[in-house]
Amino acid sequence: MSTETERFFGTRTFTEGKHTNKTVKIVTVPMDKEQARAAFKYRPATKYAESRFGGDGIYDDICLLLNGMATRCEMCQAPTKNSYLKDGTCPDCDGRSEANGTDPQLR
Repeated sequence: MSTETERFFGTRTFTEGKHTNKTVKIVTVPMDKEQARAAFKYRPATKYAESRFGGDGIYDDICLLLNGMATRCEMCQAPTKNSYLKDGTCPDCDGRSEANGTDPQLR
C-alpha cells in the first residue's frame, strides 16, 4: 500500500464468524472515488462497477442506485448492494474482505 493511502487505514481485530481474532485493516477516514481506486487496487476497472460489491454487466452501478438496490459506502463512496452493506460500510472498508481471505489492497 502506498504511503499516500496509508492515512485512511487503521486496524482492528475481527471478531465475527469463523475468522475470530484476525487483525485486519479498516478504513477510518472517508475518501473520495479516486483515493478509493488507489487504495483498493483489486477493484474492477470497468464502466459498470466501482467495486466487487456493486454492479456487473447486467445491472450496473447506476441502475442499482436508481432502483434503490444499492447505496454508496460511507467510507469509500463505492456503490454497494444493500445486502453487502453493514452499518453503511462495504466489506472492503470494514475488514470483512480481508478476514475472508482477500486482501483488497493487493492487485
